[in-house]
Amino acid sequence: MKKPTLMNPILVLLFFSTIGIKAQESWIDNSKHSGLIELNTDYPFKVLVSNDTTNNTTETLKNMNNAKLYFDKTFQTNLKFAVLFIENKKWNTYAYFPPPGLPQAGSGNVILGLDKSIVSMEVEKMLKKLPEQHLGKLKSVYGNNIDLDLFYRETLSIHELAHLYHFKEGTKPQRKWLQELFATMSMYAFIKNNCNTCYDLMDTYPEFMIASGDQMAEFKTLKDFEEKYVQKLTPQNYEWFQMQFYKTAKSIIDSKNDTVLLKLLHFLIRTDLDKTHKLSDIELTSRLTEEVGKEMGDILTNWKYK
Repeated sequence: MKKPTLMNPILVLLFFSTIGIKAQESWIDNSKHSGLIELNTDYPFKVLVSNDTTNNTTETLKNMNNAKLYFDKTFQTNLKFAVLFIENKKWNTYAYFPPPGLPQAGSGNVILGLDKSIVSMEVEKMLKKLPEQHLGKLKSVYGNNIDLDLFYRETLSIHELAHLYHFKEGTKPQRKWLQELFATMSMYAFIKNNCNTCYDLMDTYPEFMIASGDQMAEFKTLKDFEEKYVQKLTPQNYEWFQMQFYKTAKSIIDSKNDTVLLKLLHFLIRTDLDKTHKLSDIELTSRLTEEVGKEMGDILTNWKYK
């Protein structure tokens, strides 16, 4: 009888690693790539553009690559994804929703603007109406013309990448605000710990908006956010919510460091509505406290607007 032989363990490892990579790559929605130009880069993710004559992606891609290294280590994975840079005039063809230039993520793709974003232009117009004495800090960080793409693209691209680490495993969170808070906490932790030159770009505009108060927000409760989310809130109201989440994320990461991130990701995956029933606010508060940490459990209780 022929003696059984053992398969080379290295070949076994390579075989299963290849299966894992192919499974990850299959989650990327390649239909979004049709008609785009793929750039030749050294990054471990695919980069596609709608126009390869515009060269303003270097810093964004460097930061996204560094964020990937940090998130892969933090979340114990090797996420496969693609980054798409789209011109405003082609935005509706490739993006998931308007306005042109607003960073977004889904199905393995991060979609970013190749031109100046509409949101940046509108906010910059609004800021120019303010007295000069209110703009000093913004100008010191974003330049005399206050280029808010330094916030809306360079910073929020990291927020959108963080979403993909969640979306890879689940897309129906118990609460949408938890999903947004996770991405903002991840963004904040990466920039605070690994991108010192990015910190002021991330922090200055939100702090400016938080200090401006809540006059622009008609809806302020977490229930409002759940019911209206992106499409049923004005841009100003949606941004107001995101700034409140930023304030919360900053407080939690500054007090707990980044160890809370993996716990929160596992909680989002474990309690995804495709896997379990919707928790009441009381149940959610209790489980967040027990499974993630008291700071997370306190959010519903301490939210200023009821």
